[in-house]
Amino acid sequence: MLLSPSTQFCALLKQAMHALWLPFAIMLCTLTVHADNLSISDQTRFLTPAQSVAPSTRYIPNAAQGIPIGSNMLYLEDDRHLQSIHSIMEKNQEWKKIQRTSPNFGFTSSAYWFKFDIENPLENPAPVYLELAIPFLDKVEIYQLDTDTIVTQHIVGDTYPFSERPISHQNFVLPFTLQVGANSFIMRIASAGTVEAPLILWDPEAHAKYSSDDHLVQGIWAGVIGIMVIYNLLLFFSIRELSYFYYVIFVFNFLLFQVSLKGYGFAYLWPDSLEWNSYAISVFIAGCNVSVLLLIMEFLQLKETNRIAYRIAQSLTLIAAIFFVLTFLIPYSITIRVNSTLALTNCSTSMILGYIALIRGHPDARYYCLAWTATFLGIVILGAVKFGALEANFFTNNAGQLGVMILVSLLSLALASRINREKEMRIHAQESVLSSEKKLRESQAELLETQTSINAQLELKVRERTQSMQRALTELEQANNRLELASTTDSLTTLFNRRHFESRLQIELKRAERHGRELSVILCDLDRFKSINDNFGHKTGDECLRHAAVILKNTITRSGDIIARYGGEEFIILLVDTTLNEAEHVANTLCRTFANSAFESNGKIIEFTASFGVSATSQDAPKTPDELVTRADIALYEAKNNGRNQVRLWQKPDTSAPEEV
Repeated sequence: MLLSPSTQFCALLKQAMHALWLPFAIMLCTLTVHADNLSISDQTRFLTPAQSVAPSTRYIPNAAQGIPIGSNMLYLEDDRHLQSIHSIMEKNQEWKKIQRTSPNFGFTSSAYWFKFDIENPLENPAPVYLELAIPFLDKVEIYQLDTDTIVTQHIVGDTYPFSERPISHQNFVLPFTLQVGANSFIMRIASAGTVEAPLILWDPEAHAKYSSDDHLVQGIWAGVIGIMVIYNLLLFFSIRELSYFYYVIFVFNFLLFQVSLKGYGFAYLWPDSLEWNSYAISVFIAGCNVSVLLLIMEFLQLKETNRIAYRIAQSLTLIAAIFFVLTFLIPYSITIRVNSTLALTNCSTSMILGYIALIRGHPDARYYCLAWTATFLGIVILGAVKFGALEANFFTNNAGQLGVMILVSLLSLALASRINREKEMRIHAQESVLSSEKKLRESQAELLETQTSINAQLELKVRERTQSMQRALTELEQANNRLELASTTDSLTTLFNRRHFESRLQIELKRAERHGRELSVILCDLDRFKSINDNFGHKTGDECLRHAAVILKNTITRSGDIIARYGGEEFIILLVDTTLNEAEHVANTLCRTFANSAFESNGKIIEFTASFGVSATSQDAPKTPDELVTRADIALYEAKNNGRNQVRLWQKPDTSAPEEV
């Protein structure tokens, strides 16, 4: 009895689901357990005002790793976005305890307030970083309180220009100074996507090392994916196989999606494009949805082997294409949910169709099924994290990356296997024809040998081009690094040059104005340097400049301060968060050090002194960076005219004094 096509498809689907029942059962049980945990955690009772004391996290000085604050906070849901920091600071707020290991509330339109304390066990204030490693949040507000007063506040988010962040980092890294004892903080998070708050407390130096290692890992991952894109794109240009084109489009979209998701896109590719950044993630997910469905239809040859599955895939492709267009037209809060749901649907469909093809005996379905199974698990884990069903950690946050890396590798292997199989089929067909006539067989054997040689040469050329491109990229990166170093450094003293100093001065002056901090400038000029050159030669003069640079480096050791050679025998120092009195103390220290320092050149002891001019932003705030430097220059000339080897502060001219007759 012949079965209808729909009946055959249902039977095959039943066989595929029977083969997959165990992994699906495990996954569903896992999600059910987490769903139960979520339902229990949501049944939290309100705390009375007497019980609403914020949990405290102890700061560990010089910790090599970040200190997770995690769920050691109280939270308050603001579903109508009516609360402000002033209303939140009232004592009668009804806070909740966070029962989850990581504060993750999934997709929500509500804003969430968090309350926590950090204890500083040291005897002095300690500079720290608070990092929120979720770079796609729309708005993040963190307030440091002293009783009922806001001491420090930071307002950041991916709806604000990247240049406004206090620390240039793909995540939200915010600097604070912990006072001795308990320090109170309140944080607000609102986003059109998921709301997550895995807050981490860092020592600044430890955070710098961790960020460097993380950038290396992410760079390796992106490099592997990028190489696969380039390699398979070259293969597409070589053999014109459409599967390779859809494969490249899919992998490239996922690479950009991951770059956007991790915050590197906003940090390095489009830091000033706020509108594009608001829907970039959804656009790349939609691009993945369209390209992966086209890849499925082409790779599994659904049009020829399974017409019903082909129509289903066509329908899903049309839906994905529509939402790709709508991503630019409707709110991100809608498209991210729909496109994420479509991604899970497409991944499930891809895996099911792969197992059906495997049951039907498709020769390349082995790699295909293994690839999509790994990707499905990775995307399910990542989706569960975003919906708040699983805890956020290194593995769950990078599960999509790991799954797609396996997918990219195995699909590339499957495509290569398919090409080789088709080549073998052509060889067998040629051999069967060649067996009928010896002369024809010999000529076709020569043709086959020639074709094999051409294919080998082509593969060799592809490898050589790939290696050549890698070498060129490496050499270009090294050249750029050398060029950047040369453009910002004085070759004689190895200090920063004047151009770099002026650029940093503009940045630091704006930052000081924005945060209400003080900035000081010290201009240093070596006394009677011309006589050293004239009496001992220019080589000795160069040694004198290098000796002066060493003194400046050994004295000015604070990170963030800038030392530069300003020109000739002049040096300039930018001191951030430094008052005029503190800058004067530094200048006097340098003046004494120069006077007591000497160096030997050609068997002769060379002694020299220096004069210093100091100015600060607290002295009648300058309108431009040049004005701040000019004031220090005026003070320097006063030091020179009054006998050298001394420090002078810029004094505001007394415009009210009568003019001399």
